[in-house]
Amino acid sequence: MKNQAVWQKYSGKVAWPTIILFSILCVGYIFLWIFYVFGLSPIWTSVIGAGIAYGMFTIAHEASHGNISGGVQSFVRLEKVLGWMSSFFLLFPFSAFVVIHLRHHAHTNDPVNDPDHYVNGSNPLSIFFRCLTLIGYYFELALGKQSRKNKAMRNIRGQSVAFSFFLIAVLSTTILLGYGSALFFVFILSALIAAPILAFSFDWLPHYPHNNLSKYHNTRIITIPGLEFLSLYQSYHLIHHLHPRVPFYKYRSCFLDMEPELFEKGSVIEGYRDQDLKLLSKQNTYSDIKSGKKWNYVLEIEDVLNETVDAVKLVFKNLDEIPFLFDAGQYVVISDLVDGNLISRCYSICEDPFTGKLAVVIKRVSGGKLSNHLVNSIKVGNKLRVSGPFGKFLLPKEINKSSVFIAGGSGITPVLSMIKFILRASKEKVTLLYGCRNEEEVIFYQELRELSKNFPKRFELLLSFEMLKADLQYEHLSKVLKDSYFYICGPSPMMEASKVALRKLGVQDSLIRTEEFSQGFNNLSGIKYQVNVEMGSDQFSFTSDRSETILEASINAKNILPHACKMGDCGTCKTLLLKGDVNWNDKEDVVLLKNEMNQGYILTCMCTPKTDITLKV
Repeated sequence: MKNQAVWQKYSGKVAWPTIILFSILCVGYIFLWIFYVFGLSPIWTSVIGAGIAYGMFTIAHEASHGNISGGVQSFVRLEKVLGWMSSFFLLFPFSAFVVIHLRHHAHTNDPVNDPDHYVNGSNPLSIFFRCLTLIGYYFELALGKQSRKNKAMRNIRGQSVAFSFFLIAVLSTTILLGYGSALFFVFILSALIAAPILAFSFDWLPHYPHNNLSKYHNTRIITIPGLEFLSLYQSYHLIHHLHPRVPFYKYRSCFLDMEPELFEKGSVIEGYRDQDLKLLSKQNTYSDIKSGKKWNYVLEIEDVLNETVDAVKLVFKNLDEIPFLFDAGQYVVISDLVDGNLISRCYSICEDPFTGKLAVVIKRVSGGKLSNHLVNSIKVGNKLRVSGPFGKFLLPKEINKSSVFIAGGSGITPVLSMIKFILRASKEKVTLLYGCRNEEEVIFYQELRELSKNFPKRFELLLSFEMLKADLQYEHLSKVLKDSYFYICGPSPMMEASKVALRKLGVQDSLIRTEEFSQGFNNLSGIKYQVNVEMGSDQFSFTSDRSETILEASINAKNILPHACKMGDCGTCKTLLLKGDVNWNDKEDVVLLKNEMNQGYILTCMCTPKTDITLKV
């Protein structure tokens, strides 16, 4: 059974328990006001009020994901009313909370894009201060300069401003009517007490230690009996992040259905059962990296070394001293913000896997947005998003013959890792033909000379400062064994020349391995379709073809539609398709419910146009 079937059976229905909970909390506020008027102490009033406010957050939280209506159209308006009312008790505009919270889901633990990463302090005092001031940070996101930069926030900024004026008006009127004291202790102080508790229990605690970006490892589940009731089921926080359309009171049931899969994935499940992990250990969140599976982390730069004038070596700090597991020749994907845009590029690992260290070389290139940004500005202590390891440019499992490497420029990066591995793990000979424009541009020059010195009979270094054309390569390699393994990595013209030279030498194709970082684009006939958008009072159009999603087309046309994760996980780009038809790139595991799809809703990040279309945002 697929995940889709597991979580869908808990969704798509009106959440009557949530509606009943909201009614009970409203009655609780009424009685608390009465009790305060009749003499309940201010301290107890605010403590009890904080508990009610904590519960009200769950109402706003469920409404932000569309879990109260469950996608049933006739209840959507009621859901929005409950969302605004519950947010009013928490002194924050509901529409802004929706945008902020969905950004958290789209970029969980990302130090730049996750708004809730704000609470990740360096010590208990800073964590307490950050939890205490999170609501102020939220207001900055909703009304400050940042609100004008984010498309989704900018669209609802007017609602946030109107809410703020309305809130001030209601509070002022209540004070003028002589109820200022009751207002303060029943509502205002209660909300201010609840806010840091919510920040700690929703944002800091479940995501500790805040550096794993993988969706199966970026938060945790705690199985302590009774904790689900105290936390309103947020002790099953991972279930919420995996399937945010599951109502909160169904988290535990969904977890029990998914438990075998979560154990297989190495998800963080902590508690007192025999099979559970101990509570709040950093090691629990590193199961993917310890097992050698693909991972996605925020990693800190441990060292920056200048290899050439235009190339730097970045060494990453190990997480909790855990060695990085990879194969020689593999690469990682590094991402960082450049001019407000998240840019991702592939960089080969240059270390011998035996060391357990992760390092890459970044070379400045013409027009290279991320490479030039990193070479120019990266410093020790900076953090980057890194995922991997990837790649099939690998050594054979059994190294039983000599190896010849042909590299050009930064193509030396994966090659060095492979050479160091062979020299350490076998007794076979290695030849390297390395082409650069001049001696100053030789990356790893000192390290290559050390290898030549340490392995004089097994490592032959052939440096060339001429263009490695086919004839020149043939001349350099004429004496190597023709049944060696041959590995090629470098600029495309050099690699093509290498293939010509090796054919001339009589090398069999089965002995040749190449590494090419190129991305193919599937241009499906180039037919363009018109995309018409109604977004509030704004109307605009752009064109899109079947080789790009609607969201990608909007970004390329500078008519950027609201979005966050670009992967179908958060729902920020949920849009009503008024006219036309679309193709879904993937329907199996997206955040939309089946009944929402039936009503015409799509995700622009997951759809491409089949015809001219009209959207309502």
